[in-house]
Amino acid sequence: MQETLLLYRPLVWIGRTIDFDQDRSLAAAVHAADGNTRFHITLKPWFWSDGVPLTSDDVLFGWQRILALGAIYPFAGQGGIPDNVAAVQPTGPLSLDIELKSPVNPEWFTLNALSLLYALPRHAWGNPNADEMWNTRNNPAYFRVVDGPFRLAELQPDRYVAFEPNPMYGGHRAALRRLVIVFLEGANALHELQAGEIDMARVPSNLWQRVAHTPGLHEITLPEPFGYWSLIFNQRGPATFLRDARIRRALAAAVNQQDIIRLAYAGHGTENHAPAPSAPAIWRSPGPADPAMRVRYDPAAAAAALDQAGWRIGPDGIRQKHGERLTFTLVTDADPDHPEMQALLVVQANLRAAGADMRISAVSPARKLDLMFGGGTDWDAISVPVTTNPLPDGLGTWNTGGANNFGAFSDARMDALITRSITEPGRQALFDYQDYAELQQPALFLPQVNQLVLVSNRLHGVEEFANAVGFWSPEYLSVDDPACRAPGPALP
Repeated sequence: MQETLLLYRPLVWIGRTIDFDQDRSLAAAVHAADGNTRFHITLKPWFWSDGVPLTSDDVLFGWQRILALGAIYPFAGQGGIPDNVAAVQPTGPLSLDIELKSPVNPEWFTLNALSLLYALPRHAWGNPNADEMWNTRNNPAYFRVVDGPFRLAELQPDRYVAFEPNPMYGGHRAALRRLVIVFLEGANALHELQAGEIDMARVPSNLWQRVAHTPGLHEITLPEPFGYWSLIFNQRGPATFLRDARIRRALAAAVNQQDIIRLAYAGHGTENHAPAPSAPAIWRSPGPADPAMRVRYDPAAAAAALDQAGWRIGPDGIRQKHGERLTFTLVTDADPDHPEMQALLVVQANLRAAGADMRISAVSPARKLDLMFGGGTDWDAISVPVTTNPLPDGLGTWNTGGANNFGAFSDARMDALITRSITEPGRQALFDYQDYAELQQPALFLPQVNQLVLVSNRLHGVEEFANAVGFWSPEYLSVDDPACRAPGPALP
């Protein structure tokens, strides 16, 4: 997605504070009408990189490409795209209306749907079908006509992709003569950075201590990816006690998230007890007003809740009830030295102290995917990082029958609250859904690690470049070396 955003500007750009950033968007304004079933969009005066003016027909063409992709469109369902859209209709050279089949929360549709819609150059592309688009994906010439800050210069699959500035771009002009994204991981990226071959790399948290205060480099801490980490409980699995919300809440109260942050994440992280990103907190509930609905680390309360539910400490320290042990297996694909595994060991120790035995089963990524999407009954819990939509509605993850509801959680009130969050204006319904999810704990919600980025001292603008939802803005990056700076503008 990040590479696409460098070439093509969406109607709505999600800013660093996870809201509608009009300065970086193709849309100048968005207005809801007719009971929030029609959205009128005004476009900025804009040009394609070949000098042809961009029009609302190009947005219609982009929409038609989504319809042409059909079932393979990767963002199907987000923001109601495409099923809730009745029509996309240009109303002028720089204006269009989007008619919906049912009313929506305007903020939800603006952020989650309009951020997926792009203008695409009908005059340059013709009318390709899905197969033709797929077959030309590695051809830089196919992407020469763009409306974003960069053009594709070179692509070497699995090695690197290079971009050059779009001289016709109408927004903030790129300061770099060439931008190269190299596909490296972990220590390989750090070695290249320390050798001066690249200027910026994300640092795995288990390597933070090794790279701190490296000469010629400086550290920048960014928010974690916009989402949350969860240990999803399988409601169809053999550990039947996980179907009891009282037990799930007790397990959550037994986990010391500050220990996870301190021991596994070197102090970089934020507590989390609900299905919402911790930061930025714009779409996060301040928490249930009723303290009884809140889940916090409280081992005494956890023990009392388990006692009340009839689970008594056995001779080996593990609780039992009617001959059943409070034991379940957690599936993960994390390597032994990965911070996720270190965090899981903290969870395991905390639960053991409460009388619950969480066994950790490390499997291959392929096996984990099989279990997640297989709809089976042969697993109890699974470690899943969840990336949310800009407005984190829970649709598809925690509603009954959701495509990513891997644990088959089903609750009528949760369904109703999720529906309200995407249909009612305002944020209260969204917060009510989060508060109820905290009470239900369909998963053990845990903190994510922040992102630590190591940057060459010659590179500037990283804070403006990155945001939590992956909307990269490398046009704000600059370097001290004059030879690396972009040439002047060529706007008409």
